[in-house]
Amino acid sequence: MSVLTTKIEDEISPIIEEFGCSIVRIAIFRSAKSKTLQVMIEKSDGSAATIENCEKVSRAISVCLDVANPISGRYNLEVSSTGINRPLVKVKDYIRFIGKPVVVKTYALKGGRKIFKGILDFANENSVKLELDIPLIDGSSSIDFVYDEISNSNIDGFKSVK
Repeated sequence: MSVLTTKIEDEISPIIEEFGCSIVRIAIFRSAKSKTLQVMIEKSDGSAATIENCEKVSRAISVCLDVANPISGRYNLEVSSTGINRPLVKVKDYIRFIGKPVVVKTYALKGGRKIFKGILDFANENSVKLELDIPLIDGSSSIDFVYDEISNSNIDGFKSVK
């Protein structure tokens, strides 16, 4: 996370927790014409946030962000739930979802590819291990990643609902 998103998380986390929710991810998206601050939430019990949760959190943190003013200029605030392809952002996310189908994308080629699908087999503070759906070129059926290698990862929601 960037310094800015960490600052924003520190500002709004207590408010979001008052609504029985927690932050999954904070991201800032920029285009030529606008900026969007995306705050992805889930209920504190780990279930998906409802539309009502998102609406209430959005109204409450909007006031806080207006006062704290962490982002210069105009921006759009988007508060959303995780959906079926929930991103894995923090170490605790990986640990929580051990045994679940996931998709991991890397910054650089590893084992001949950059996208890996399989079951999350292991996670700790330093690394994760994935049991692959499709073996690597060398025949390996699992692969380890340190977090710095991972550009993006999420629950493979379509496999989870079967």
